[in-house]
Amino acid sequence: MAGRGAIDGWRCSPAVRWGWSILVALFPLGVQAQDATFAPRVALVIGNSAYLSVEPLPNPSNDARLIAEKLWLAGFEVIESIDSDRATMLADIATFQSRLRDGSEALFYYAGHGVQIGGRNYLLPISVAPASVEDLKTQSIDAQLVVDIMSGSGARLNLVLLDACRNNPFASISAENADQIISRSIALGLPEDQVSRGLTLLADVSSEGLAEMTAGSVETMISFATAPGSVALDGAGRHSPYTEALAQNIDQPGLEISDLFRAVRAHVREATDGTQITWTTSTLENRFYFSPTGGDPRQTTAGMAVAGDTLGILPPDRVVDRAFWRAIRNSGRAEAFAAYLRSMPDGAFREEAEAQLRAAGGDPATLIDDDPLLPDFAPARSAAEQGEARQDALDSLDGAALGVTIGTAAQPLKIDGEGGWFWVSDPAHLGDVSGATGTVLSDGAVQWLPPGADLAYLPKVGTNGGVDTLKGALLGDGGAATLVEAQFETVVDACDLLAGNPYDGQRVTAGTRQFIIDRNFDAAIAVCEIAVQTFPDVPRFWAQLARSYRAAGRYDEALVWQQKAVDAGYVNAAVYLGQMYLDGQAVPQDFAKAKELFEYAASQGDTAAQTALAWIYRAGVGVPQDYALALSHYREGAALGNDWAMTNIAEFYKEGYGVAADPDEAVRWYTAAAKSGELTAQTRLARMYQVGDGVAQDYTLARFWFETAASRGVPNALTRLGLMYEEGQGTEKDLDAAVRLYTRAARGGDMEARFRLGKVYASKAPLYDDPVRAAGLLTQASEANVFGANRELAKLYEQGRGIDKDLAKARALYATEADKNPWAARDAGRAYASDDGAEPLYDEAVRFYRIAVAGKVPPAALELGRLVAAGKGADPDPDAALILFARALGLSGSDAKLADAARKAAEGASAEDITRAVQTLLTEQGHFAGTVDGKPGPATQSALAEAFAKLGLSAPATDVPTFDDLAILAAI
Repeated sequence: MAGRGAIDGWRCSPAVRWGWSILVALFPLGVQAQDATFAPRVALVIGNSAYLSVEPLPNPSNDARLIAEKLWLAGFEVIESIDSDRATMLADIATFQSRLRDGSEALFYYAGHGVQIGGRNYLLPISVAPASVEDLKTQSIDAQLVVDIMSGSGARLNLVLLDACRNNPFASISAENADQIISRSIALGLPEDQVSRGLTLLADVSSEGLAEMTAGSVETMISFATAPGSVALDGAGRHSPYTEALAQNIDQPGLEISDLFRAVRAHVREATDGTQITWTTSTLENRFYFSPTGGDPRQTTAGMAVAGDTLGILPPDRVVDRAFWRAIRNSGRAEAFAAYLRSMPDGAFREEAEAQLRAAGGDPATLIDDDPLLPDFAPARSAAEQGEARQDALDSLDGAALGVTIGTAAQPLKIDGEGGWFWVSDPAHLGDVSGATGTVLSDGAVQWLPPGADLAYLPKVGTNGGVDTLKGALLGDGGAATLVEAQFETVVDACDLLAGNPYDGQRVTAGTRQFIIDRNFDAAIAVCEIAVQTFPDVPRFWAQLARSYRAAGRYDEALVWQQKAVDAGYVNAAVYLGQMYLDGQAVPQDFAKAKELFEYAASQGDTAAQTALAWIYRAGVGVPQDYALALSHYREGAALGNDWAMTNIAEFYKEGYGVAADPDEAVRWYTAAAKSGELTAQTRLARMYQVGDGVAQDYTLARFWFETAASRGVPNALTRLGLMYEEGQGTEKDLDAAVRLYTRAARGGDMEARFRLGKVYASKAPLYDDPVRAAGLLTQASEANVFGANRELAKLYEQGRGIDKDLAKARALYATEADKNPWAARDAGRAYASDDGAEPLYDEAVRFYRIAVAGKVPPAALELGRLVAAGKGADPDPDAALILFARALGLSGSDAKLADAARKAAEGASAEDITRAVQTLLTEQGHFAGTVDGKPGPATQSALAEAFAKLGLSAPATDVPTFDDLAILAAI
């Protein structure tokens, strides 16, 4: 379509260990995408409960979800990582690092198993299955390195909260888990007695708590759930004592952080009868508040201050879960309940959604989408954990507070009584309360309220919600006072959460990238349809519903709501209506109309309008192509913080569109966009570093940027990252990590991931030898025309592994890739020459072998030489066969077996035969004009010396050419 990519970025389609210390030095995160006067808040929250090979923990995943919600409500951009393996934790840490910049307020929270080894603290992913102390270090995350990343980021303040001191899981490992680790290690080639000794050492390595950590020179607070060297409790309730105390106090308005942790310490001591004492080390000099009072919340809430500078991810699980359910629970819409179950299969309200779906005539069983070909690495919530999460959600769903949706009309607040003077003792801080005159009631304000008059509460745009309180007194005659306290629960509507646009200047929350809405359009449609029904006068919901319909390809419906929003003056909707005219979606294609809409929106300051205008001049649709004018519009968008504009500026410099190609400038702009959260920029930048495209090859940076995109679930980035693990690019080889990443990518729809996964299962690798699974995956990849899949599937048909042996099918599959892959041509040649299951077809074998030899495939030269020597598929030609044997030797490299076979095949050749073959090649290469007669005269010797000199080699030492001399010429 003409305008695809005009406005948005990525669209979804139906070197030891990690080297952090090197990465911190190479990647100075103080470089910003644009100037900013605000302090973005960024948090990484990890909670690991569902350990696979050590004792599971009941609370960390619930703890992390609770803290993630609290931090999001406090304005943090939250990267939530629940029950993560090591590769996922590293990817999420990379994303965390990419979001930190000068002036950030950074927070890292971890709940789960942690152990101390040699004075350093290691955080355990759920995939940990070590057979030795060194294994444990390699399979875990060094907590100090996370602190070092934060210290080197330019952040003005760093907070590290570790609820990870529970116990050493190897001190009391179950026999079942020990056997599992031993069996796994034996399969990987380790002796059983060595593994047993390793497990014994692991049990003794860290018997008591975590070690102290250094905070660096940046203002930093590190808080442990218990004192160094002590063991914390997991808790008997739904949360650990430490996390419960933190959650109960963190959102108190105006509570300074030092006072907060004093309250946490007291709470934990009391809850544990004095057996657990929290411990904190701090180098803070300035005061910090999770819930500050006063000020513009847009300047601190992530993603609100600058258009596009946001990961554009969905908020934490608990927030989305509750908002989604709040929106749909009384709707009676089968499609809404189905969308909830599809997008949140482990949601707290799953049982209610299933019941509602059945009542509406639907069947939850039809929503199960389980692919038996993909391994199941995603641990499901236990029944207890699911029940606790559900109760948490229910407890917070319908409180006593009056619910108010951010970005809609003010909510009236009726004050009982006969009227009088209203005095404010404690004003609301998430919104503004005003009287009949419209005056906002601040601290200490006095407002006359006539009998029956109402106050009005309007949440501030820029907050993420939470419970707000207004306290005061109604002063009556004679000095009588009636105390007044009102609570409001301010919430972001589910439509804003799931369909808000990061490039919309009138949005009320950070918004979601196009990539997210493309994958969740049914959920977005469900909640936005309800939003426009509930709030019929809010154009923002009309525009977001239109965005959801467009993501689903329902253009007729999108047009209705897009036009309605434009008619109401909603600026950002004009850009997307223009996109519909540009692409001819539900309207006749009209470039002039599109341009008119883009220019209108640009005149109103919309950043996406600039990228849309840039596109039409770049592509020359409806206007003469003009790269200079396109670049000018991209620059205007970039100056306003639009990271898709930055991505396109980078592409202009990389490809030389209207400017001199400048890889360094391309990298600068790609990096700015990538740090702003733009997915296309991240993957392109990663690819540049991976292959050395215009920059020095750098696997560390390639891996870093693939990780940032993979952390957001981009399927192809997951596949690319998996390949780096499989091949050991910038890291030690880790097939376990590669398989997990391929599996996630395959579940996300990436067919190359199925191909890569199929290859692993076909490779006879320890722990992954499964030819039946391989055949199924490779068949799917073959049907999707994934390059390389036909060749790998053909091997299974040829060998009869995991599938019925069928040489004819193998030949046909090899042939499909022969023109693009000389190795596939070699395989085809070998299969057509085979008589194992079918008659040999030597003429076809020769044809494919010639393709492979032209592609310099060494074994193909040997095998073709044998056919030519025997006159199979071609006339017998000993001279041609000899040259082919020499070519096999010349191309053999370090393959000693092939070299020996080539020499053996040429054993019967005489000196005259070799000389004649040398003369033939010298003639073809333009060095020899004499007679090909097999006689090594001066002309032959001179031509041979000339050919060798051209290769930078000395002339042969003997007058009579040798087979080795022939091999050198034949390899050219």
